[in-house]
Amino acid sequence: MQKALLIVNPRSGKQRVKTELFHIVDRLSSADYSLTLALTQYRGHATELAATAGEFDTVICTGGDGTLNEVMSGLLSAGLQKPIGYIPLGSTNDFAMSLGIPSDLDGAIDNIIEGAPVSIDVGSFGGRYFTDVALLGIFSKTCYETPQDMKNTLGFLAYVLEGIREVPTVHPIPLRIEAGGDVYEGEYLACVVSNSRKLGGVVNLGEERVKLDDGQFELLLVEQHKTPLQLHGYIHALRTADLKAEGMTFLSVPELVISSPECEPWTLDGERADWGGSVRISVLPKAVSLIMK
Repeated sequence: MQKALLIVNPRSGKQRVKTELFHIVDRLSSADYSLTLALTQYRGHATELAATAGEFDTVICTGGDGTLNEVMSGLLSAGLQKPIGYIPLGSTNDFAMSLGIPSDLDGAIDNIIEGAPVSIDVGSFGGRYFTDVALLGIFSKTCYETPQDMKNTLGFLAYVLEGIREVPTVHPIPLRIEAGGDVYEGEYLACVVSNSRKLGGVVNLGEERVKLDDGQFELLLVEQHKTPLQLHGYIHALRTADLKAEGMTFLSVPELVISSPECEPWTLDGERADWGGSVRISVLPKAVSLIMK
């Protein structure tokens, strides 16, 4: 019998876990898991709970990608090597899709019961951890400012609606990026650092392009568009994941240093991240283990 800490975010997604929790517990218990249940009560609580998981064999979490981020952060900060089972019940679940974890509840539970630990890379953003994406620029505020109640009601559509509201206020951000031995300088609408095959539930980078355990990030830079035609090119490139449009830079790197005279917040896996205008982002190779089949 495996001792497992089950960390549940009761407010994630459309609060579906409130009606499904008994089913989750019943299925895992029937599969010989001895469960200790912990409900998160505030942002960052899953990190605190995961950091106390020393006596457990496994940590299982239900919620969105932000909940998974908190659990991984807690284990890493406490120096604990525990396999993580993930039941994605958030609004978008980009990283779950990237991992190939089923979106249906029983499929996600089967993934834990029948799977095995697989090591994946984690990002370090000036000491904070992220697993999916670090984003600066357009739509970054949308991720952390969309009200939870709105997410629960509308799901991914909530991000779209909030993103539309953000567009008129977007301005290019002056950045200097040192990556892969090269320097990129300019004014950018977006800077995306990811270890995910899907971005925003829309851009599918694919398994061939993105490996989750290769010690590399994917960096996407989108310059300020000069003409409506160039903006159309950006939209087409993102829709088709053919990121070769003029004004776009896409490459894989193990580490980068980014600086700017402006200090607009980033978002890390959907949560706000402040910085002082300079940050080193690096890969921690195969730093955590996720249960997958």
